[in-house]
Amino acid sequence: MTILMFDIDGTLSLSQGAGTLAMSRTFKELWGIENALDGMNFAGRSDTWIVPTALANQGRDCSADDLARFIDRYVPHLGDALVERDSRLCPGVLPLLEALSREPVTLGLGTGNFRRAAEAKLAPLGIWDYFVDGGYGDDHPNRTELLAAGLERLRRHADNGADAVVIGDTAHDIEAGHAIGARVVAVKTGYSDPGDLDGADIVLEDLSDLDASMSALLR
Repeated sequence: MTILMFDIDGTLSLSQGAGTLAMSRTFKELWGIENALDGMNFAGRSDTWIVPTALANQGRDCSADDLARFIDRYVPHLGDALVERDSRLCPGVLPLLEALSREPVTLGLGTGNFRRAAEAKLAPLGIWDYFVDGGYGDDHPNRTELLAAGLERLRRHADNGADAVVIGDTAHDIEAGHAIGARVVAVKTGYSDPGDLDGADIVLEDLSDLDASMSALLR
């Protein structure tokens, strides 16, 4: 059996900037901060890294209560923004998940999104229920740590000694995937610059070629 851990943004779906828009609205609503994310490069980062970092840039600390309040307000804003920006699945994702659901694999997530944000992004696109569990931004600001937490959860659904594969679209996915002992399949559908994905074990243009994708994930 193989454990597959999928990133969300740029790997499974394209939110068309909905997350940034929703976060910006939340910063403004809670703290009156305009354009809180301007100048930040947060591709591949976790939500629990983004929010405290943005507040620190404004000279503010971020308490556990601040983060909880942020999540409570962010998720509704995210739902609205996803509709406004017409979020969509990346090419080939639904046929791939349908095919994988018939294989002896454990399907999971390895994402920097808050768990509630992950559900908000994937449920309207019809793919949330394919995943049994995963690692989320709530687990840790550091991507390696959140992937490790997710892998521990997913091993409860898999055979002992199951191999792990991380599927993502940034250098952060690659680095963190290798750090937890996983093989890494990278896709070019996300937010990386040329050369960023060179460290992956396999690089695919996208997931639209079902045979090639299945081979890369299950080899």
